[in-house]
Amino acid sequence: MINAGKQLSNPYSTGGGGIHFENRVQASFVVLMLTGGFSPCLPTWPIKEIKLQGKYQNYDTDDLIVYVKRYEDDKLAKLLGQIKHSVKITSGDRVFSEVVQAAWNDFIKESFVEDTDAIALITGPLSSTDTYHVRALLNQAKHASDASDFSDRVYLGNFTSNEQREKLNVFRTHLKSANNNVDISEDQLWRFLKSFNLLIYDLDIKGVILSMLHSLIGQFAHNRSEELLALVEQHVTYKSENAGSITVDSLPDNIRTVFEKPLTITIPEDLVKTTQTILEPVWNDPDFAIPLVYAILLGSWNEEFDADKEIISCLTGEEFSVWISKIREILQKPQSPISLKNGIWNVSNRELLWRELGSRIFDENLDVFNQCVVTILTECDPKLLLPSDQRDAFSLNGKVLKYSRALRKGVVESLALLGSSPSALTNCSFKKPEAIATQAVRKIFENADWALWGSLNDLLPLLAEAAPNELLSAIERALQEIPCPYDELFKQEGGAIWGSNYITGLLWALETLAWGEKYLVRVTIILGELAARDPGGKWANRPSNSLSTIFLPWLPQTMASIAKRKVAILTLVKEVPEVGWKLILSTLPHQLQTSSGSHKPKYLKIIPMDWKNEVNRVEYWEQVSNYAEMAINMAKTDIIKLTELVQHLDSLPPESFEKLLEHCSSAELISTPEAERVSLWTELTKFILKHKRYTEAEWALNSSLITKIEKATEALAPINPSNLYRLL
Repeated sequence: MINAGKQLSNPYSTGGGGIHFENRVQASFVVLMLTGGFSPCLPTWPIKEIKLQGKYQNYDTDDLIVYVKRYEDDKLAKLLGQIKHSVKITSGDRVFSEVVQAAWNDFIKESFVEDTDAIALITGPLSSTDTYHVRALLNQAKHASDASDFSDRVYLGNFTSNEQREKLNVFRTHLKSANNNVDISEDQLWRFLKSFNLLIYDLDIKGVILSMLHSLIGQFAHNRSEELLALVEQHVTYKSENAGSITVDSLPDNIRTVFEKPLTITIPEDLVKTTQTILEPVWNDPDFAIPLVYAILLGSWNEEFDADKEIISCLTGEEFSVWISKIREILQKPQSPISLKNGIWNVSNRELLWRELGSRIFDENLDVFNQCVVTILTECDPKLLLPSDQRDAFSLNGKVLKYSRALRKGVVESLALLGSSPSALTNCSFKKPEAIATQAVRKIFENADWALWGSLNDLLPLLAEAAPNELLSAIERALQEIPCPYDELFKQEGGAIWGSNYITGLLWALETLAWGEKYLVRVTIILGELAARDPGGKWANRPSNSLSTIFLPWLPQTMASIAKRKVAILTLVKEVPEVGWKLILSTLPHQLQTSSGSHKPKYLKIIPMDWKNEVNRVEYWEQVSNYAEMAINMAKTDIIKLTELVQHLDSLPPESFEKLLEHCSSAELISTPEAERVSLWTELTKFILKHKRYTEAEWALNSSLITKIEKATEALAPINPSNLYRLL
């Protein structure tokens, strides 16, 4: 039963010193809506409407109601916000008691959708105890898998502090009061805390939040941030007094029109016009070209590393001091492609110079370069031979790679240019540039152990561009080795903030090659085998995530045709079934809503210049239909997978939906032993109950579809009473 809670009112009728703070918080959400930002605590969907003082709409947590909408299917989510400038999260605090009462009343309503909607207490700065321990407690609830897991987390002495346990008792006390002095269950407590959030806004001072609001507004109106924020606050104040609603279209023109297009300011032409003509040097002149050719092959180097100097002498055939003196002369020229900072030399516009001076590179230059590259890149990073907790100190003691990181990256970029732009080297033998790139990559990984793969982590994407097939072959061989070097690389993973990760470069190299249709199947299988070996960790860069990103139907990261993508996943399903299954599920609608894309090639020309990163509706649903069909085919022979798939019934295209229900109603499945099919029946029943409970929700299936599911479910119903009534 829902308590009466607070009476219908607004802050202006009741008074209070926090009114200005409340309006500023409300205004901050309006700014997020205007600038295309996202609401805290909710999915990253656009903000569509903000309601103020929503008590009249039967919400008790009513100071702020933020609605967001998913563009694909107009699914809604909402944040119910209670704004209190000052509050203490203690058992005796009257204000916090009112907050919990209102939150509980809203939480138990049918209109509140757990795991999508959220409730928030929005306050000014709190005590350090409340800030740290309450947030930590709520975080524990969000990461727990169920009430039992949450209880274990809280009551394990070394896992949770006593202060967090005290705050849990504070919530328990107020929730009992909110529930008519009846104790709530452990499951209700966990679910409530999972939906409850504490947001701290320092809007009563010129703090971080105010600075961020000014920065967001400044993207649209230079030097008007304070003025526009004041206008928004003024409008919010009026709307709040009248329990109003705000959308972008309902805002006054003097506010709305400012945010229609981000402000772009360009430098006036008269400021950049030169008063004198500067003659640009012709870099193909022999005085420049001969020393510059070697600089192009090197790309970058560090003159403070003796090993770099030795390599340069080997490549150029002259003393480093002699050659560098010529480079220093080029450095002095206007618009020089050479730069120097802190002992590190860099060559800019390498692709342009590659085309302009490529004719001055000959076979013997490439042979010497090949030897130098293999020497440089077969060196293992010495810190990898130490325990992970000693590696940072090891670097501080000066024991680092013999060759500088600048030189390592520079020569790898040259390998990528050899493999991707060989035609510029007109005086080399036919296929010589590509052969050098291939030979180098083959030699580098000939006897590579985990430490060498880890040492080359940041260079692997460029090595992939240098010799795609050769690198893929090296990876495939490594996967067959016992022990596999990648198993050890996974073990080296540290924390996501301070620790290191030695697998990301490999994943980026594979993502780079996945853009090419001819590499997609091999890349997919390799990522599948890596995913099968992945023990998991704190870093988001994981083989399974790379696969999901590449095949994401609404933003595929490959130039391969839809037919080729289907072949790639079917091959993965055959070679690594469990990884293939998880990938297919991740491609169904509503699974992945955001993507930052995959790693793209820098030199390899496999993405057309006019390529547009977009998918039309027909292409999207063709892919989804393909993947849904694969999922059903796999599930037909595996009841565990079938049980998992029915949880996604509302994500399937109509044809796939019908096929899945047809299989669930088949005589073959109905004749399956009850012990095997009871989990399937349970999931279908849960699905039906969920959609019946929230019939008014945007995402709910209509009654005719639910009736079809019920018919299939009835045929699977268990006879054993303990199974039949297990959901009660």
